[in-house]
Amino acid sequence: MLYKYLGGFAALASAGAWAFGSLFLKKLGDEISPFGVNLGKCVIGCFYLGIILLLVGIKPVSNQAFWFLGLSGLLGITLGDTFFVKSLVYLGPRLALLLGTLGPIITVVLAVVFLKERPALLTWLGIFITIIGVSWVIWERSSKQGTDKNRALGIKYGLLSTFCSSVAIIFAKVGVANVSALQATFIRLAWGGIALVFWGIANRRLKNWMNPYRDIRLLKLAFFCVFIGIFGGFFLFLFSLKYIGASSATTLNCTTPLFILPIAAFALKEKITLRIIAGTVIAVFGVILIFAG
Repeated sequence: MLYKYLGGFAALASAGAWAFGSLFLKKLGDEISPFGVNLGKCVIGCFYLGIILLLVGIKPVSNQAFWFLGLSGLLGITLGDTFFVKSLVYLGPRLALLLGTLGPIITVVLAVVFLKERPALLTWLGIFITIIGVSWVIWERSSKQGTDKNRALGIKYGLLSTFCSSVAIIFAKVGVANVSALQATFIRLAWGGIALVFWGIANRRLKNWMNPYRDIRLLKLAFFCVFIGIFGGFFLFLFSLKYIGASSATTLNCTTPLFILPIAAFALKEKITLRIIAGTVIAVFGVILIFAG
């Protein structure tokens, strides 16, 4: 019972960490390409985790866990995180994170199409409510010029990120069953980083991606951002997956949009209207209904 409570708390703490870390990730994304941000995150993350693993010891990992975690890294980190950074740049943390609440909907749709599952009426109600909440916030009019084009691009990349992350969670759940959260996070990051390196070499853009890190200011920001993401986001979420179900962990982790509201108001000086608050709460409530069903 204690581990279940710890798993639930870890999922909530992970949601808060993602909200806080997204602010710094947005700053990096404004000055470095999304591929560069993602690759830098993978390299620095492996550095952090590698030191810890050398201290606590490394245990053997089965071939099945290695491959499932690797596939999870390719989908969730190489693709999903790159798309997420792009979405952050165009939409900002608040809207980009809100799009993440659509993840459970994508999971349900995949289960219906490929697994022939028949979700309960409560699940469909949750899907309907979540879509209403997200749409209500996203399509709020802004006085800024050029917002419509950025909004469309941000939504596109946000949806792609959500799709990749949703599939990656399924692979991660299988892979982390008999592997420590630290090792699982390291394996996922290593796979994601290696894939990005090969992609950069193939497109002859690897040097351009990494050149900005010569700026000490950006390098320090990247180290701080990755520290929050690794130990607050990845590790705590994988820890929660180890002790509670994937649906429960994902539901609690989807509360990130609630955490970002006060952060956006105070740190980014955004105007948080009643419509934004109501739409965000409705979307999160819809996600809870999806898993309750």
